[in-house]
Amino acid sequence: MIKSRIILVDDHTIFRTGLRSLVEKEPMLKVVGEAKDGEDLLEKLEDLACDLVVLDLSMPNKDGITAIKEVRQKFPRVKILVLTMQKDHEHFKRAIASGAEGYLLKDDAYDQLITAIKLILKGKQFVSPSVATLITDRFIRSCDDIEGPSLEILTKREQQILKLIVNGFANKNIATKLKISVRTVETHRAHLTDKLGIKNTAGLVKLAISKGLV
Repeated sequence: MIKSRIILVDDHTIFRTGLRSLVEKEPMLKVVGEAKDGEDLLEKLEDLACDLVVLDLSMPNKDGITAIKEVRQKFPRVKILVLTMQKDHEHFKRAIASGAEGYLLKDDAYDQLITAIKLILKGKQFVSPSVATLITDRFIRSCDDIEGPSLEILTKREQQILKLIVNGFANKNIATKLKISVRTVETHRAHLTDKLGIKNTAGLVKLAISKGLV
């Protein structure tokens, strides 16, 4: 039986030892090498045949993102699983954009590492469920922000005032420009916020821009 060859990359020796123990419980997986950072990994890949790399993002000398890019360029057949504490969207986006096939949180490693490795070796992708939820929530919020309420529910005067607000006009300036009283402007602004469900100027500006009002 041909075993899949794994290299573990993390700057903590004890953590790598734990990973090795976990991986080698699987009969079809074999750890062929360990590296302490991205630079060490690139050197190891010159000498060792490898199917998949499990690497951290936060490492000295050559960080994970840089290592991913170089592995993808020099060893395109080697698959990459990121194993990290970084749960934020930016790290996830950079890792996947750089060429990683998987993104696993260290907190999930004990339960999901082997599953992640096997899926990636089969040509699929893997993302920790908690990270997937974070990304999904972010996407849904962005859709909500972009869609928002329709500006068609506003009167022509309210749309006119909204456009002036977006262009930086204060209530007094709006009143002067439209030849109405400041109190009338304030009333229209109150109607705007009630109809759109947005209570601050920044939110009004964001919605108006997303709808192409300016």
